[in-house]
Amino acid sequence: MKAPSAKHERTGSQSTICVVCLLGVLISAMSLGSLRLYGLYLEHRLAYMTARIETVNNKNAVLEERFSSLLSPSRIYNFAKVELNMVTALDVETIHLREGANDTAVRTPQGRKGGFAAAPRGLSRLFIGAANAKD
Repeated sequence: MKAPSAKHERTGSQSTICVVCLLGVLISAMSLGSLRLYGLYLEHRLAYMTARIETVNNKNAVLEERFSSLLSPSRIYNFAKVELNMVTALDVETIHLREGANDTAVRTPQGRKGGFAAAPRGLSRLFIGAANAKD
């Protein structure tokens, strides 16, 4: 006759449950750790991209400032005068268009006195504008 086995010496389902629970905890801990590492990686990438965006914005601001200084009318006027040896035209002629049945044109020399041409009138106002490099 065999003696009955004690409850604490039984083999079977309790040890299997403990192993499954231990594996579940280990897998959860590894998953949580990998998610934490991935979060740190994404945070590092975000900081890197933010730094790059700030660098590009600073470079863009410098280029916009340089662009606006290069396109200033006084700089263009001085460059044309000094570097390209451009001078003010002395013998300027203005063509006046008359409205009417004849549709004739009249040339008016301006001379050396630096007189200003009259503003265009009629339909010619649509096609001709007045500009000055120092404006």
